[in-house]
Amino acid sequence: MAEISAVRARTVLARAFHDDPLMVWFFPDPEVRPHACAVMFGLFAEHYLADGRVDVLLRPDPVGVAMWQWPSADAAEAGPEDTGPEELPSIGGILTALMGVERAMEVGAAMGSLAALRPVAPHAYLHLLGVDPGSWQRGGGGELLERGLAATREAGLVACLDTMNPANVPFYEAHGFTVRGEVQLAPDGPTSWAMATG
Repeated sequence: MAEISAVRARTVLARAFHDDPLMVWFFPDPEVRPHACAVMFGLFAEHYLADGRVDVLLRPDPVGVAMWQWPSADAAEAGPEDTGPEELPSIGGILTALMGVERAMEVGAAMGSLAALRPVAPHAYLHLLGVDPGSWQRGGGGELLERGLAATREAGLVACLDTMNPANVPFYEAHGFTVRGEVQLAPDGPTSWAMATG
């Protein structure tokens, strides 16, 4: 399924999310942002490539990636933050190093509020979907999304996601998602739309 290295995945995602409202809120400096995003997304890429579902868009080189958290009997909500104290870095550690303690705590609390909006039933969570800007508007994002959605349907799972980019809401609605909740992450933060299929 995955035909991408963690290095390439973090680069694609950092480029794809450069102007995303959440990443702008996380890392306001546009010159620092792609590097900070790459560090953060690199940890997610390592996690999902080892234990998750990763779909890759090839043109012919990797230009897009979708990373899904799949339910399991052992850890329905396991993620890269659950790797244990012996494996570094952690997401919390990365954010603290990049933002400082107070800001990282604010961001962590805001992001922690999103889990309550997800379906209670076993579900597949689309954590990240990004296409390199040089390959935008060519149908690649929809192609990546449909691969994952086909797998969720085959497994009898609800698919869900959170997006902080209002431009993404109609894209996901066109692929069968509906908005299930909306929350402002912080007084100065972006709005998040919780979306799910079914």
